[in-house]
Amino acid sequence: MTYLLLSILSSIGILLIFKLFTRFQVVTREAIMVNYLTATLTGLLAFGMKDAIMDAPWLLPAAALGFLFYSVFRIMAKVTQENGVSISSIVTKMSVVVPVVVGLTVLDESFNLLKIIGVILGLLSIILSAGSSVKSTSWLWPAILFVGSGLIDTSLQLIQEWTVPENEFGHFSTTVFGFAFITALIHHVSIKRKLPERPTMIGGVILGIVNFSALYFILKALALPNWESSMVFPINNFGIIAGSTLIALVAFGERLNLKGWLSLIAAAVSILLLYLSIEW
Repeated sequence: MTYLLLSILSSIGILLIFKLFTRFQVVTREAIMVNYLTATLTGLLAFGMKDAIMDAPWLLPAAALGFLFYSVFRIMAKVTQENGVSISSIVTKMSVVVPVVVGLTVLDESFNLLKIIGVILGLLSIILSAGSSVKSTSWLWPAILFVGSGLIDTSLQLIQEWTVPENEFGHFSTTVFGFAFITALIHHVSIKRKLPERPTMIGGVILGIVNFSALYFILKALALPNWESSMVFPINNFGIIAGSTLIALVAFGERLNLKGWLSLIAAAVSILLLYLSIEW
């Protein structure tokens, strides 16, 4: 449970860092590139270089996942610009249904009433958290974002289950971020050769350390005994909703309307039911 809590806190930290980017005039795309480099270096410092990495069975999946990380981020940025933050947020969080379905079908995970009600309540909390500002002229890119976000979680789920032993989670995470950095660097050089400015560098470094933690801890959470992926991903996503809402209330003085409070309550009950489903 500790690893899952650390994953949720790290993911909330990522959201808070993005929220502060505008205040400190950080260029998000460039900060993302610096973030991937920092995450790679963090992994190397913490876990070192894996011996015979070219022979690792997870090398190619890690490369594909690194490319997917950056690509999905760029799609998320496009959806946010064209459709708004609410659409981007609801689509990425609703994509949790993809790893849940894969867990229940491909991995033959347990299927019980508490888990199903918990997932439904969590999805309801996502819809309520979006409020009444959800409007979109086109659902093509949001649909692509939904598939891409779900694919990332599902890939982590299957790779962790089939190819990466727990003692190599650190090396795997480092490799994923390394390939994500290469992808981001190629994109950056192709459109702009100037180095990021100081605020962007600092923001990217802070984001990279937290980002590495989020990936590493979710992998550790997926490896917990009796904690199935169809439970880990929903608790992680719905915990992020509840936690970020509470922090917005306390730290930023934001006020919740009725839908906001209902979203928070639904997320909390969802997490409780999913946790109780372990013993069901």
